[in-house]
Amino acid sequence: MRLENKTVIITGGGTGIGFACAELFHKEGARLALFGRRKELLKAAAKRLGENVLAVPGDITRQDDVDMLVELTLKEFGQIDVLVNNAGTLGGWPLHQTENDAWDEVLNVNLRGLFLLTRRVLAHMVERKSGSIVHISSILGLVAVPQTGAYNVSKGALNQLSRSIAVEYGPLNIRSNALCPGMVETDMTEALRDNKELMEDWKEHYYPMRRFAKPEEVANACLFLASDESSFITGTVLPVDGGFTAM
Repeated sequence: MRLENKTVIITGGGTGIGFACAELFHKEGARLALFGRRKELLKAAAKRLGENVLAVPGDITRQDDVDMLVELTLKEFGQIDVLVNNAGTLGGWPLHQTENDAWDEVLNVNLRGLFLLTRRVLAHMVERKSGSIVHISSILGLVAVPQTGAYNVSKGALNQLSRSIAVEYGPLNIRSNALCPGMVETDMTEALRDNKELMEDWKEHYYPMRRFAKPEEVANACLFLASDESSFITGTVLPVDGGFTAM
């Protein structure tokens, strides 16, 4: 029970990587606060998991929603030990055709919203002088691909934010690490993965393991960084990419 008696906030907790983390963390004894914009999916996820799970619908780009999440979590469980910053959005356009609103939407969700919640949780962790923050970033924070400029930028900045937190708050026993998955078989990537010919080409030329990740495989890495098993690991940016960034 690697997370026994620990409280974990997971954003984007209703589906995909977020729910895979929730399921695994719950099995390891965690009390969970799941946050996301899709209320029904979030409630269904909480019901499926059972006891010690709080579903809090909200928008990570809204400070009031973020404050509500933290306040309800503390009211229900009394503490926050781990934050998994998993909420995110993906957009793809040629940079010269990217509208201002489209750029802002990606950066608001992937970076500004994450900052709003992290800042709020950090204040609590500073009081307790303890905590672990795991950011679900992307290999596109390490390398760039065409037509995803806003997403590339948001994830590159997230990796640097994670390092900044690690350096600033390490003396208070607060750790911060980023995971960089490659292609993961989730709802968010489904439309892209429907292009079977393209996907086979990607597997052959860019993924040495010749397949994409399951959400559970990312969750396993997230559990390691969230738990005390990684107690001397902070500031790291860990690819979970089947060898993509080794090519």
